[in-house]
Amino acid sequence: MSPIELSPGREAGYFLGGVGPDVLPHFKETRMIREILEECQPGFAEVVLMLANNGATAEVYTMFEDIRFAEDGNVVTFMAEGGTHLHMHMNEVREVRFIHNTNAEGLPSYSLWFIDNEDQPMLRVYLRKSEKEETNQPRHDLFIGLQKKYGESLAIPS
Repeated sequence: MSPIELSPGREAGYFLGGVGPDVLPHFKETRMIREILEECQPGFAEVVLMLANNGATAEVYTMFEDIRFAEDGNVVTFMAEGGTHLHMHMNEVREVRFIHNTNAEGLPSYSLWFIDNEDQPMLRVYLRKSEKEETNQPRHDLFIGLQKKYGESLAIPS
């Protein structure tokens, strides 16, 4: 197998390497997560990316457009305006949840949760209600279609 060629002008580092993805330990497990994210990407549009732990919460309001996958198959980077970005180690995800419910205002709520091996959310992606009313129904249809395809909860083998 020949090594993956690096982009011109870029040096090998954490996000770049010379080993094909089919020989990396977590590639098969993370492929499903990548497929889900790629299916979400064209239709999710306005989202809130949320990271939380016992002491803090971070929310990033962004468009779900610029998502980058590391060549090693384990890390995805969610890019936002101004250089803000979040990294998620896909090889740490043990479950993906598609959550559709009604919020406190009586409006539909859609979110995608990535759960770790301690049953805690690593990252949550919330779809924001669009100010362009005509985009809300297609986003609803996309989310419900994904939920039907994958179920409300999808276990990721370790």
